[in-house]
Amino acid sequence: MKAYIDKLKAKTVEAEHLREQAKAKSRILDMRVSPEWAPLTEQIETLMRNLPPAQRERPWAMEELCLRLKGKFNSHPHPMHVGKALRSLGWVQMRDWTNAGGGRRVWIQRE
Repeated sequence: MKAYIDKLKAKTVEAEHLREQAKAKSRILDMRVSPEWAPLTEQIETLMRNLPPAQRERPWAMEELCLRLKGKFNSHPHPMHVGKALRSLGWVQMRDWTNAGGGRRVWIQRE
């Protein structure tokens, strides 16, 4: 009986060790950053640099910007992070009160 209990304890220790290895491996995979990713401020500057002046100087909705940018862990960044990057680049948030705008929030680049 003692030999059987010792075998069970050994199997339990081995199973716990394997579980901890898998857990550590999954943590490493979760922290992996996409290789194409660049900081949002750089992405926004590059995007605006590559657009014609007429399109660059128009008001931008947050949805438009998020769809054109690459996220660090997901395909697109969170709007909160895009807003922080825009503010650091000198952009301001305004509301478009025209009939076409319907009061939606837009971002405008300050000069």
